[in-house]
This record gives sequence, structure tokens and C-alpha cells, in this order.
Amino acid sequence: MRYFLHLSYKGTAYKGWQRQNNATPCVQEVLESTLHKMTNKKMSLMGCGRTDAGVHAMQYFAHFDYEAEWHYDPVERLNRMLPHDISVFELIPVHERAHSRYDAIQRSYEYHLHLEPNAYLSPISLWFDGPKLDFEAINAGLATIHQTRDFGHLCLTPDKFNNTLCNIYSSKLKISEDGKQICFMFSANRFLKSMIRMIVARLMALGEGRINIEEFADSKSNNQMLKFRTMAGPQGLHLSKIVYPYLERDVQPAFLMR
Repeated sequence: MRYFLHLSYKGTAYKGWQRQNNATPCVQEVLESTLHKMTNKKMSLMGCGRTDAGVHAMQYFAHFDYEAEWHYDPVERLNRMLPHDISVFELIPVHERAHSRYDAIQRSYEYHLHLEPNAYLSPISLWFDGPKLDFEAINAGLATIHQTRDFGHLCLTPDKFNNTLCNIYSSKLKISEDGKQICFMFSANRFLKSMIRMIVARLMALGEGRINIEEFADSKSNNQMLKFRTMAGPQGLHLSKIVYPYLERDVQPAFLMR
């Protein structure tokens, strides 16, 4: 029987989702180890995608195969055994060829920033202490992103992909009522390596006036030649939703922007 594990995690303490020989701990290895302890069987999880070190997931899916019957509530037991920065919502039986990574048709991310020092938000949001931002310029940049198809110039490792085409379904900015928090929201069929962190860094540079809209929109230069190539920090990035043709779950928001 194949199952989808529906979960979330706070990525601060982890080197990303994927198990790696030279970086530990990773979310995948913690979950696999916990499943092994719980079932006394070795488990191999396939995740819906990779996340960088320090990046969070409000919603994440991984699949695994398990043939025995559950004689207890596996979700309750997993949550008792896992560290508090990983939470399991449900275990979903799916058809035997369901694939958590390749079957996904839409992925959504949020990038959160706060504009005043806030110790509570610091692990899950980036403190921006720069000059006042031009939100009109930022929205113009977001409109350009929405019209872009090839993101090779905004990918950390473009040569590792067969192609760098992405279909952006939405790209927008949300500002809290008090103006102290901002959130970039992106949805697409796929995202490339560090693509959102590079986009956000350039949007902030655009809002500060360090680059203009023509420079922001220039996709002809390769990514080594861009005038501004810095990546935004990982702590503000959250994988927020994954959609499948046969499965969609609501997301419990991690932020209550006021």
C-alpha cells in the first residue's frame, strides 16, 4: 500500500528536506528514522521537492510503501515520537503509482519579511532594516515575473536542469495593515534551485532603488552577469501548498498578518 504523508516542518534546525551524506540533520532522515522505530521496518520516503537549509514548509507531502496493517493510530504515534518542529497532519492511502514529486501540478511559496526588529518572527521571517521601500516598483517587478517563462537567469544551478521554463500562475505582494510585515506569494508548476530567494532579493533591490525595472526584467544576461545576484536569507521562505490532480488539502496559515 502506498501512502502520502501530509506534514509541515520548521526548517531552522535542518539542512533542508533531502538526506545528504555531508549534511545533517535533514527532515527526511528524521522522519525515516522515526518510521523505522515505529514500525520496525526500514522506510524510504520520497518528498514532493527539496528545500534549502533553514527553509520551512507549511505543507509538505512525501510518499512511502507499507504493506502491514496499522493496529494503532500512526499519525498520533508519529507526532509523539517526532521533534516538535516536525508535525504530521494525516496519512493518506493513494494509488500504487502515485508520486509525491512528479504528480504535483502546482506549488506555492511565501516569503515573509518584517520591517521592525522582532525576536518572535526572526526564525521564520527575514528582518529588513534597509530604506523605505517603493511598493509600486516592487509590484511592477512582480508583474514582470508573472510574464516571464524562462528563469535560467534566476536559478543558482541552471545547467543542472533539462530546461529552465516555469509557468507562473500568480506572483503578488501582501502588506499587513500596520505596514510592519510583508509577504511575497508565488504559485507555479515548478520552481528552480534558489529561484524564489533570488527573485525576492532582486525585488527588494528594486524597491530600494538599487536597480531599475529595466535591469530587473533583463533576462538576457546569464546569472553570473546580473547586476544584483544576492539571495534572500532562507528563514523567510515557506513552501506553502502542493496540489495534485487527485489531492488538495487546505493549509493552516503560519502567520496572522495584522
